Amino acid sequence: MLGMPTPASRQGLKCWRRNPEHRKPDQGLSGLCTVSRCGESPLATDTDNYGLLSRIVGGTVAKKLTHPWIVSLKRDAKHFCGGTIISNKYVITAAHCVSDRNVEATVIVCIGDHDFSVDESTERFFHIKKVTKHPNFNPSQPINYDIAVLELARSIKFDEKIQPACLPNPDDIFAAGSLCVALGWGRLQENGQLPTRLQQVALPLVEYKRCLHAMETLDGRLVFDTVVCAGFPEGGKDACQGDSGGPFLCQRSHGRWVLVGVTSWGMGCARKWDNNLMQVPGKRGSPAVFTDIQRLLHWVTTNLKYEQPTLTPYQVHCSVNSGFLRGTAGQIILPAAPQKYYLNNENCRWMIIVPQGKHILLTFTRFNLEWDYSCDLDYLAIYSKEIHLIGKFCGNVPPRPILVSNSDISLKFISDFQEYRTGFALSYLAVEPNFYPDSACGSVAVIFEEGEIQSMNHPQKYTRNANCHWVVYSPKTHTIKITFLVFEVEPSNGCIFDRVVVYHNVAGTVVAGKFCGFALPAPVLSTSNVMQIKFTSDTAGNYIGFRAVISFVPISTSIRKKTLGRGYSRPRNTQAAMETYDKVCGAAPVPPRFIHRSISEAEEAIPNSWPWQVSINCGGTHVCSGAIISERFVLTSASCVTERNEIHDVCFVIAGLHDLERSENSQKRLVKQVIVHPEFSPLLMDFDIALIQLEEGYRFSPYIQPICLPEAHSMVEPSTLCVVSGWDLKRDEEKSKKLQQLEVAVLPDDICNDYYPNFITERMFCAGTATSKSSVTCPGQPGAPLVCLSDDPGIYFIFGIVSWGVGCKENPKPGVYTNVSVFVEWIDEIVLADSTSPNEPGSTQDSYVTCKEDVMFLQSPGELKLVVSSQHKGFRCQLKIQAPKDHFIIIHFKHLHGSYAHNSLVIYEGASSNGTVKAELTKDEIPITITSVGPSLIIEATKADAPSELRVWFTYTFHSQH
Repeated sequence: MLGMPTPASRQGLKCWRRNPEHRKPDQGLSGLCTVSRCGESPLATDTDNYGLLSRIVGGTVAKKLTHPWIVSLKRDAKHFCGGTIISNKYVITAAHCVSDRNVEATVIVCIGDHDFSVDESTERFFHIKKVTKHPNFNPSQPINYDIAVLELARSIKFDEKIQPACLPNPDDIFAAGSLCVALGWGRLQENGQLPTRLQQVALPLVEYKRCLHAMETLDGRLVFDTVVCAGFPEGGKDACQGDSGGPFLCQRSHGRWVLVGVTSWGMGCARKWDNNLMQVPGKRGSPAVFTDIQRLLHWVTTNLKYEQPTLTPYQVHCSVNSGFLRGTAGQIILPAAPQKYYLNNENCRWMIIVPQGKHILLTFTRFNLEWDYSCDLDYLAIYSKEIHLIGKFCGNVPPRPILVSNSDISLKFISDFQEYRTGFALSYLAVEPNFYPDSACGSVAVIFEEGEIQSMNHPQKYTRNANCHWVVYSPKTHTIKITFLVFEVEPSNGCIFDRVVVYHNVAGTVVAGKFCGFALPAPVLSTSNVMQIKFTSDTAGNYIGFRAVISFVPISTSIRKKTLGRGYSRPRNTQAAMETYDKVCGAAPVPPRFIHRSISEAEEAIPNSWPWQVSINCGGTHVCSGAIISERFVLTSASCVTERNEIHDVCFVIAGLHDLERSENSQKRLVKQVIVHPEFSPLLMDFDIALIQLEEGYRFSPYIQPICLPEAHSMVEPSTLCVVSGWDLKRDEEKSKKLQQLEVAVLPDDICNDYYPNFITERMFCAGTATSKSSVTCPGQPGAPLVCLSDDPGIYFIFGIVSWGVGCKENPKPGVYTNVSVFVEWIDEIVLADSTSPNEPGSTQDSYVTCKEDVMFLQSPGELKLVVSSQHKGFRCQLKIQAPKDHFIIIHFKHLHGSYAHNSLVIYEGASSNGTVKAELTKDEIPITITSVGPSLIIEATKADAPSELRVWFTYTFHSQH
């Protein structure tokens, strides 16, 4: 943020570190280092790429080297601003950071730094050759055009630890509510202390008009033509003094980080700004304000000097003639002779129009663009009717002939500011509609060579009502093999909705295979030199589709294993993972994934990623949601069930559902009894919690699993990102038939009380934000679970139940949730009492042990209730859990009850009570999990002569050390 420099204590400058040799640049490239792949974080995990389920209160310490483009600007060896590497010669920062004179002589650029308190081998230091500030930047109006490009005195040698961030391309769209990340070493709070390690904070993008409205409450004379804003209206998260000039990055759907903004300005740090007019002027806040790179992209790229293949001015958006192409045949060649390479920053668009009633056949004779696995750098995009994307192409493999079943198509070529290649040449021809089989999705690819195919829009979600064909011809002496690399198509029994069908003939009468779901299909081999692949989708349930390799196999040889192409790794076979899945609470066989990474837009969940979700269905209609906590109990809100007198007669609790209209893998159970909290107040909506006991317990499977209960009276840190799931999260639309998910931030208690004065009790909390109408949870889905990720990777706990909210359309406010942790003891008493009662015919009960003698357990997973009754006088007993060699044990405690004046419970590492004490448990200090070092644990209970009882409930699992 614009403000005081950050005086970090660092002494001296350290030497360069020896770098690995670069790979040789491709023939014809400029001297730009080509080992870099912008926006790739080498040490990022899948969780880093596809979700931000982490604490974001005021920021957290960034994982080292996950953002290898961050730089520190230092004066007198002290950090004062940040910056971002965008190429091997250039860094972007804020203009106000370099407004002083003699910047080139006094400022050093440090890359590869993470912790200012230690010397790190990755650190390298550079002098500045030239500073270029935007000509419209005015220090008296420092918010507008607050951007500068720093040219370094020597080139950066990129390696796996130092990489540039991507600049946005003209087509990048990051919608309001998208979660993006600001980085820096700035203050941890307003006028607060300085960190030594790099911090990151996740902030949602704010609508431009809403940002301007908030700014007008500060000073109507401020100008904001070139800014992008982000933040929570309730405050609590922000960039701060010392973060100025640093990056604000958003992630494309498949992982690359894009420099969307440069940290510029803010009123205070992390102040509330949603209702500024009600605050005294000195207390008003603002969103975080960043310089918008996309709006200034042309200026940025014109100030990056490269060894261009020609001296064509940057002002030329396309180096060849673009526009309308009419007639029955023609060509597009880029670049035009005698130029050998296309330019950086090309932006070309063509519209091909053939006579009405004809179709268009595109044939490529040359193709060589910068390669990227998501084709986000340099690419050629082809559209049918200007809006329907047929394909997006890059790399050096020519696309197969494409038949477009329309009389006009549009093409767009984009190149970024770094690498360039020799371009492409294509011809178009008007053909009769029956030239090849028609395709409602707009194209039929006719393939005569080995190569790759993919569903439309891949790796984005495919469109609705697709009907696409690929016709493959191999030489007469070969058969055809299709090997799938990626496969995510809406699952259904019999593949009756979305599907990929492979045929042995062009007529489509001999089926070789029909596929859907998330399991990677086995390779398919044709019976002749012809194969047809057909992909169809219905009106809903769209995923990323598929990508596959087409190869030709000589008839006289056996099928050979083909190496996958560059950039591909075979994904985990989801079906196999589900079949071998260990049944523990809070985990899913299919990890959740967030495509939008937004707090303002609910999206369809991946099937089976929230396996504790249930639908409470009355009279054939979904009425509200709940969450499985054991085989026989479902947790929901009291408001969901109190007014349904018929719940025992016409209601079912259905688990394993994704689509409300399809029941495969689901289990339907009748209600035995509903236990509403005795203090529930329908008027005040306090104590809004209930348990549903089922007539018959669920059979846990990969599709049906319980959620973990939190420790009693535990708290969720404010601004933790949690997930609410349900079938009716989109209030402006018809209730969804597919399970939806939405990330929401937990709000501080005082902010919650500001929204709902005198209504919030200690048994409630708020989550969500009023940044958008769709980002709140509304009274339409009571009982829906809110789950938060634990410190154990992939394990979730239920902390909230949707209770109520106000004005989801006209006056959006955050949703109010029942605080589950307050009721854990009440829940445990009911569930444990049921588990220790005599089994009823047809019921499935958890095992429990009455402690009379030593017992050994050898099978995993297991769930046990240890009961020491008050009738037992003085004794000691042991429960020994023995895993196989080279394994360790994880115990998760759900309940602990007893008088510790008379009882004790001790856990020992090893096979006897002579081992190391792992824990001495008391009701007030019960740990959620205990992990062994080796394959054995002893749980020892002792009891005095005094009358008292001891009850313990825990689960355990075995895990390999390897």
